[in-house]
Amino acid sequence: MMSSPANGQAPDWMFALEGAYVGRFEMPAGEGENIRTVDARMDGKRSGAEDGFVLQFARESEDGIVKEAQMWSWNASAGALDVTAIQDGQRIETQWFAAPKGLAVNLTRGGAVDGAAAIERLRLERLPAQLRLTKQYNLGDGEWTLQWRYILDDFVAED
Repeated sequence: MMSSPANGQAPDWMFALEGAYVGRFEMPAGEGENIRTVDARMDGKRSGAEDGFVLQFARESEDGIVKEAQMWSWNASAGALDVTAIQDGQRIETQWFAAPKGLAVNLTRGGAVDGAAAIERLRLERLPAQLRLTKQYNLGDGEWTLQWRYILDDFVAED
């Protein structure tokens, strides 16, 4: 991605993405409170333009390891985060509005879930030695529903 005048230096909250993290990926499993959990990893590196990060996600699935790469770039003129991902060979671009609050930032955007209009929220939370990414949606009824969650610990290589 080319740097443009719209892009600016990444805000402080984005630097929590830098580094290697290992842990788990959680998602609802059917009806009720059941959660399916698999091993996961995220590696984040600064982009050369200093306006964002390249993220590589890996998680277990029935068919092996699922990998995904995303480019998170700060769009200073819009005051928003631009995310570019490749899924099933297709480029998908989304824009999220950021609301930092303490050790967390809530990223929100309009979207759709199962064909219904929804508000999507991605919460990025940096805790001591841990990074959490939680994606939820709201169909307009005031209820936030978990879509998925990464709970990742700082990766420390053993000697």
